[in-house]
Amino acid sequence: MEPSEKLDDMSLTDKDKFSKGLMALLTPVIEEMDSRIVAVKSSQLELNKEIERLLAELQLFVDATEQPSIQPSIQKLISATKKLATTNVTLKTVHYRVEKMYAQLGKGKETVS
Repeated sequence: MEPSEKLDDMSLTDKDKFSKGLMALLTPVIEEMDSRIVAVKSSQLELNKEIERLLAELQLFVDATEQPSIQPSIQKLISATKKLATTNVTLKTVHYRVEKMYAQLGKGKETVS
């Protein structure tokens, strides 16, 4: 017997039980992932603000004095800001996909009920 035939042979209540069990299993995991993604996104924004503040302070220092050897540090901060921006784009994409999965699970839950 093929797996698809076994699935067709399942009674509707078995399918409902399976759907509800799968929803019960995946919903907390997706909600936890979503909350952690939001927390990471928030901390990334805070980190970005702090890097920008430090960059502004360093720029004031550079403008007010002779050029000491802090240019490499400024370049590292600029590089970190670019990497952070890239990470934020990736996080937004992951967050969008998690929300999409959550919405699809919600639709599946409505059809089971």
